[in-house]
Amino acid sequence: MTAYTFSHLRLTQTLFWRTPVSVGVALLFPVLFGALMPLMLPGGLRGGAPVDVVVMTGVIVMGMATLGFMTLVESFVMRRQLLILKRLRGTELPDLAIFGGEILTVLSVGLLQLALIVGLARVVHGVALPANPVLLAVTVLLGLAVFAAMAIAVSGRIPAQGSTVVVSLPFLLLAIGLSGFAYPVSAFPGWLRTVSSVLPFGRVAEGISTAYLGRDYVGHVGSGLPPEAGILEGFAVMWPVWLVLVAWLALSLLAAKRWFRWEPRRG
Repeated sequence: MTAYTFSHLRLTQTLFWRTPVSVGVALLFPVLFGALMPLMLPGGLRGGAPVDVVVMTGVIVMGMATLGFMTLVESFVMRRQLLILKRLRGTELPDLAIFGGEILTVLSVGLLQLALIVGLARVVHGVALPANPVLLAVTVLLGLAVFAAMAIAVSGRIPAQGSTVVVSLPFLLLAIGLSGFAYPVSAFPGWLRTVSSVLPFGRVAEGISTAYLGRDYVGHVGSGLPPEAGILEGFAVMWPVWLVLVAWLALSLLAAKRWFRWEPRRG
């Protein structure tokens, strides 16, 4: 299985870097957005965190949603409609190896995207580097895996390539809205915080904030600063985030395995 997965990884990497639209939407757009967005917002604090860090958290989550979900949904639907996926399935590649190769491509490109956003924020806007970069990378990788698995699960049900925006746009809006980028999480009504706590978007944002600032933002409510969380403590306080993300990853992979349709769809 591992050999098949990495074999498909090499193929998907080649296809991604040879598709300018995918590179532009999934990689360059979030990086440029991160470079320009802080110029439009005032300084100060939001939810106890510097506004520029809140902006970077939102940009990272938005970039993850764009790369992990939107780009992959478009790619999978296109390849299904062109019978590429059906031909791949006719080879020795198992279904999970095809899914795994696609997800690993998203993870590798996602690390590059993260490094560019963080580096640009530091150079252009003077945003401090993450207090816990390992925790940041782990959170982003797990979140990307969840988004990619969700993309695979729903792409088999989308009838045609032109319909992908109907699914992708609401997903992106949820990612932006529940990450606290557009509206402070501390100001969410109680029912919305409850909903956000069981969805991956808000949980990923909590993990990114915790890693960036070295403070426990997991489930944090209010305008004050949460308690400090050291390197190891940062991982320890993240268990609610890990639990939600792992659950969504398992459910999405199960749905992709069971309900994905390999035949082209019309209408």
